[in-house]
Amino acid sequence: MSFYSPLLNALNKSVRVSGKKIIRDFGEIEKLQSSLKETTKFVSIVKLNLNKDITQILKKLRPDLTVESKNVNIKDCWILNILDSTTNFSRGIDNFFISISLKENGKINLCALYNPIKDENLCFQSGSGGYKNDYRIRVSETKRLNNSISSFFATKTETDANIILGKIRQIMNKKNIETRESGSIMHEISLVACGKTDCLFFTELDEDIINQISLIISETGGIFDQLELKKKIIYMASNKYIGKIIKEMIENKYEDQ
Repeated sequence: MSFYSPLLNALNKSVRVSGKKIIRDFGEIEKLQSSLKETTKFVSIVKLNLNKDITQILKKLRPDLTVESKNVNIKDCWILNILDSTTNFSRGIDNFFISISLKENGKINLCALYNPIKDENLCFQSGSGGYKNDYRIRVSETKRLNNSISSFFATKTETDANIILGKIRQIMNKKNIETRESGSIMHEISLVACGKTDCLFFTELDEDIINQISLIISETGGIFDQLELKKKIIYMASNKYIGKIIKEMIENKYEDQ
């Protein structure tokens, strides 16, 4: 049983109702795969309609707040990301989330993720822990690298940080550490929060998304840290064992170069 606030409870119920409207749309995606142009247009309409529905919900819940889609210099607002992986949705891949967070006094203290295809509802609130479909979730207790799974998320641009991220993955693969990548940052962090994977590495993201991930991992008992490699920042979210081991291994590797 969950113990989050009435506001988050009301948000979850409303978003699930709106989110389920795209289940039929998701089923239509496969029929449009032969036409990239038609798929792009269809997905844009789906996102626009869903954005309108959820924006109305958020304004009813907190009429005093604006609804923003990316990092802005506003201390109090809703942060709404309709589909955190439009690419996955547009190709009929169900690894994506509707992502909503509440920023107050410049701090993300509430976060809700919903995947209507899988009917997965994840909730995180400062001081209240993390929940998936009303059941408490925690990061894994995996302690051995050979039993661990790590994941990666990189933006499409070929930045120095993303190149370093690729090298980190190569180092881990040489050590026979299992790695994977889904294309959805919220899917990846949800797996860490639920204990299904043990460590996540990512690079340059919106500040509000980084703060959202920090809340998620802290409320599920994990650690959120940074590696500075070649003067570039790599972010890491993990359980309290694997992340420390991998961080030391990677830093030592780069010190030797």
